[in-house]
Amino acid sequence: MINLPAILIANGAAVFLLLVILSSIKKPMRYGLLDEKVYYAMIILNILQCIIESLVFFMDGKILPGYHSLLVVLNAMLFINTILFAYSWTIYADSKLFDDTKRIKRIYPFVALPAAAIVIGSLINLATPVFFAVDHNNIYQRTNLYIIPYAVTYFYLAYGVVLVYANRKKVSKYLFLPALLFMVPILIGSLLQYFFYGYSLVWLGVSLGMASLFTNVQNEASYVDVLSGLYNRQYLNNLMLAHSKEGNLGHVLAGILLDLDDLKGINDKFGHIVGDDAIIEVGKLLHRAVRGRGILFRCGGDEFIILMHVNYQKEILDVIDDVKTEVKLFNETKNKPYTLSFSIGYDTYRRKEDSMESFFKRIDESMYDEKSKKIHDNIIPERRRIC
Repeated sequence: MINLPAILIANGAAVFLLLVILSSIKKPMRYGLLDEKVYYAMIILNILQCIIESLVFFMDGKILPGYHSLLVVLNAMLFINTILFAYSWTIYADSKLFDDTKRIKRIYPFVALPAAAIVIGSLINLATPVFFAVDHNNIYQRTNLYIIPYAVTYFYLAYGVVLVYANRKKVSKYLFLPALLFMVPILIGSLLQYFFYGYSLVWLGVSLGMASLFTNVQNEASYVDVLSGLYNRQYLNNLMLAHSKEGNLGHVLAGILLDLDDLKGINDKFGHIVGDDAIIEVGKLLHRAVRGRGILFRCGGDEFIILMHVNYQKEILDVIDDVKTEVKLFNETKNKPYTLSFSIGYDTYRRKEDSMESFFKRIDESMYDEKSKKIHDNIIPERRRIC
């Protein structure tokens, strides 16, 4: 039996939550990035679903002129909107991961094929039952094919999570936990709706997932550098403060400072757009080199830090060697107007005597020893230090 008050409360709460999120988005969408535009579209689709679903449940079984045709149209819209939402999630996840519109244009027309089939089937359903039927009593009934759009929808939702998980160490984004938090309320809502017929909880679960994504994106904006995709100086300070309060953990905290040589020269010669591209490439390069062995930060215009727990000095040197290998590979294979190189320094945190300032000062001095040698040997030009 349909519990209409519960359905209206659940969907009303979902719409209210989504409107709060919309009111918090200050930037006009025409100026937004692709992932921001897709997220905005997902919110609109979610709101439409809540409204349409509430109307469908309200009209179900009522015999009034025009209701039959309207129920068929509204139910077809539910199927179409659902599959568009799920497909949009895959584009959102991919865009947040790779930030590559060319990749999306190349891959996602093929990914869209199952969604297109569901849309076509839903449109055919306007004339003859495919996924559902509305009988002479205006009661909604599923056909034997109804499982297909449900399967495709959850395939897309799972695809986005798997995509994030598979690439969590390859790209400079922190999406794995947000992706999981997005899916959990959707799955809970689906299961509850399955076991308690007459309640509508799926789209409330979706709205909670959207709110979770929004919160995590805001956190990312606070703690992640927008160009490199690495954690920023604020997060580094918070992490070091927490570390200084911990007891003896049985391992040593090591810091590696990498100063990107002559970023000013790249900016002066090629412009700041190319300079920004160099920062983006450094973020990707460091992720490939470190491979989860440490935490990566951009702490200034051209300075990057790797924090890692070690037992032996060789672990630090291995990471430095891997960074140098990736730099060499980048310069040999990437078709860029610039080359990359780092001046590198490192040291370990002495828990009993170090402050955060003294720890980073030693690393900075170690790095500048190498940079001074490069300047002396005319490998890089001398410049005023930024950090």
